[in-house]
Amino acid sequence: MKLTYRGTHYEQNPLNPEVTAGETGGKYRGQTWTRHYPRHIPQTQPIAELKYRGVAYSIGDPLDVELMVLSKQRSKDASVVESGSVKKCANEITKAHLTNIRRNLEHRLQVAREQGDQNLIRLLEDEAKQIA
Repeated sequence: MKLTYRGTHYEQNPLNPEVTAGETGGKYRGQTWTRHYPRHIPQTQPIAELKYRGVAYSIGDPLDVELMVLSKQRSKDASVVESGSVKKCANEITKAHLTNIRRNLEHRLQVAREQGDQNLIRLLEDEAKQIA
């Protein structure tokens, strides 16, 4: 089909992709309709993990990248379970957590003493007794 737009002549060649009929999608106004899929589906990009200036990123289909990341995470979790260091790690995390809570409480007590708030000091000392 020959077309002209603002004095420029060109010929339109519409694409007619080959399609295959798929499963029935449902009914619309009393008639069934089917899904049509392209016969030649282009290959997706391969998944690659890259790093630019120290920042890691991945290329490829986002769903495939997410599946790859999850599978790597599962394999890491499995290796941690196999090594038996889960309990050690949990104990270290618990100790660090309690240390941080105590440090935070000591700081809050120090600030309350500087401000001279006796009610707050009493509450924080009660909290310290509960932690210990």
